[in-house]
Amino acid sequence: MKRLIGIAMSLAVLATAVWAFAPRPLPPFPATALRPDGLQVNGIARAGERLVAVGERGKILLSDDLGRSWRPAAVDKPQGATLTQVAFADSRRGIAVGHSGQILRTEDGGAHWQQVAFDPESSDPLLGALAQASGPWFAVGSFGRFLVSRDQGRHWEEAGGKAMQDRHLNAIASDGQGRLMLVGEAGLVLRSSDGGSQWEPVKTPYEGSLYGVLPLRDGAWLAYGMRGNALRSEDFGTTWRAADTGLRTSFFGGAELPDGRIVLAGQGGVLVMSADGGRRFSVLPAGSPQTLAALAATGKDTLALGGNGGLAGATLAANP
Repeated sequence: MKRLIGIAMSLAVLATAVWAFAPRPLPPFPATALRPDGLQVNGIARAGERLVAVGERGKILLSDDLGRSWRPAAVDKPQGATLTQVAFADSRRGIAVGHSGQILRTEDGGAHWQQVAFDPESSDPLLGALAQASGPWFAVGSFGRFLVSRDQGRHWEEAGGKAMQDRHLNAIASDGQGRLMLVGEAGLVLRSSDGGSQWEPVKTPYEGSLYGVLPLRDGAWLAYGMRGNALRSEDFGTTWRAADTGLRTSFFGGAELPDGRIVLAGQGGVLVMSADGGRRFSVLPAGSPQTLAALAATGKDTLALGGNGGLAGATLAANP
């Protein structure tokens, strides 16, 4: 039963609910054909100027032209297990995590990957990853899995606390100044002000699952998740205020653009954008009907998008 729950929970991050919403208008940007066809993409990250995407069947794809073309990376001992997230500490060092507790590590910007952890007897997925230029690296996932590496991803150890037990931990982020935040199911938000050694639960006004968290350039934090919920905190999680998204659609990925605009992506191909630091969002007509799980800024007004139909690019209207 535990295996089935773990599999179902990971899949839910991409397509958890039947979307019976009103038809969406035509896109304000030319729709780009999803590629590669049929590959479910769960995570996208920047490795310097390179884009790295991960997804089903353990596939890792690279782009050195801002998402216009993609090629496969080389993976040592491929297991075929779905990868759920990817993170980089700098332009060369990074990790990818996924089902069966799999952790892959790269030292050349994602061109080659080595397996450092895998449990073929367990289907429980790791769902979030954090690689830092200085400080420990983290991998989090279902049923309270909380792993830490103090040697840049070569070795990992369990380090979960009581507040994490039996909770699905979906995402972890750092502001680069020693403050970290972790989000998960049932409105779970944990914060650390000492680089991840100690974690403190904080109360939020939403008790449903949160799938992602962003440290913003103005010092605030934005958490987002099910049913159109996005929460903004200006005091590192002590208090939260619900953002106005105008939707009941779940958000699975988010990114801050170079000019401070914030874009969230999710169920049914929905994209929403905020120009005021995550207080209010406006709906951008979808460029694809596919559910979107990940996105990364590729320029001032451009994005790389990943979801259950593959990879796409989007050009947004210029910020007035």
